[in-house]
Amino acid sequence: MWFLQVIALLIVVGAVFYLGMLQGEAQYKESIRRHRDFHRMGGMINKNKYWR
Repeated sequence: MWFLQVIALLIVVGAVFYLGMLQGEAQYKESIRRHRDFHRMGGMINKNKYWR
C-alpha cells in the first residue's frame, strides 16, 4: 500500500510544481508588459509623453 501513497505524493508534488511554474510565467509576462508600457509612455521623463 505504501507505493500508492508514494504515487499520490508524486502526483501532488508534480501538480504544485506545474501550477507554480504557470503562476511564475504569468507574473513574468505581466512584468515584461508593464515594463514595455512604462517605456512606451516615456519612462521617467515627461518629454514626448504618449507620442511613441
